[in-house]
Amino acid sequence: MTRLRSGLERWVPMLAVALMLAGLFGDGVAAEKKVLKIGILGPMSGPAAQWGLELSRGAELRADEINAAGGLTVGSDVYTIQLVPYDHKAQAAEAITAANKLVSQQGVKYIIGNAIGATTSAAQTITEPAKVMFTFISWGAKNLGPQKPYSFRTDLSGLEVAEPFYRWIKEKHPKIKKIATISPNDESGKDSNAAIVAAARQLGFEVVADEYYERETKDFYPLLTRVLARKPDLVDAGNSPGGSAGLLVKQLHELGYPGAKAWTAGINADQLVKIAGKEAAEGTWSPWSLNFTGPEAPGPVREFAGKYQKKYGELPGSSAVANYVTLDVVTKAMQAASTIETDKVIERLTTGQYQTLRGPLVIGGKETYGIDRQFLTAVTVSEIRNGQVVDIAQALPKALLKK
Repeated sequence: MTRLRSGLERWVPMLAVALMLAGLFGDGVAAEKKVLKIGILGPMSGPAAQWGLELSRGAELRADEINAAGGLTVGSDVYTIQLVPYDHKAQAAEAITAANKLVSQQGVKYIIGNAIGATTSAAQTITEPAKVMFTFISWGAKNLGPQKPYSFRTDLSGLEVAEPFYRWIKEKHPKIKKIATISPNDESGKDSNAAIVAAARQLGFEVVADEYYERETKDFYPLLTRVLARKPDLVDAGNSPGGSAGLLVKQLHELGYPGAKAWTAGINADQLVKIAGKEAAEGTWSPWSLNFTGPEAPGPVREFAGKYQKKYGELPGSSAVANYVTLDVVTKAMQAASTIETDKVIERLTTGQYQTLRGPLVIGGKETYGIDRQFLTAVTVSEIRNGQVVDIAQALPKALLKK
């Protein structure tokens, strides 16, 4: 009996430890968080770098919030989100290389936040066959369709924005009759100008110039001289990135242009003002360059802008908000679907409604693209006044009017 008791005394502490470990880890599986890698594509250097940097930063803020709160719980699993950004320099060939690295080397099943239509088309040659969910803000009309079921546009494109924007111009500024639009000479720029021209003509405007330039252009004087000879009442910087739009507006002013100015694809008016100067930028309208810190902005948007400015030293543009919202909505769809498997997440995403920084959001676009893959939110028209962005009106895109 003494020998038996002695044996038990030796084994009891070991048994207690074993039971404790079993309670902690269950079935022998370590209670550690898994890693969910999510890729980010964008032009993070060059004239269009503003878009890519904002996309990366917006997603980073949401990922930081999720990770700081303990991670992303999906079913019985908990994930730490790891963002993997790649710079494609606004070049299609670079986009293919970057997308291939994300899919083949990094093993991602989600890539969020690309810009520039030509690079989106290029990346889709990798993402669609691999069944990788790919989201972007670029305006390429061919980037959405039934043949591309894993692709989503997460900000309103020209097809959603141009019509309500020009409808507002027609209603509030009836003296404007002739317009000119100027965009980069690539797929993204051409699709954007096409949307602007179609919307303007449908509303009764005369389009006196539909012009393009190479993305590396710095000297716009010859192009603008040709455009101004046609006497437009409004010049639209179209799909120009912030650096190019700033130069366009600055050189328009230097040429003595007295008319109205618009920037239909204007993402961050602060950069335009910085390059063009307050006097030249005065009065520029945009359905994109929102004042996220103004009194008209919703509380969550102002809070986001404060966090963004504190971390990055500048105010966010629409791209940053779009990708914050994208990561927020996609991770919510993962939780609702109880899986990170792309097909099931997409199914849940396209049937839900989500409350976001920008208000209610739904996925639509079937009437335009043949499939529901367009994020839908309201359009806010803003104007630059004394170097500041002031929200002055709201308009709903046609597709959202029916929601």
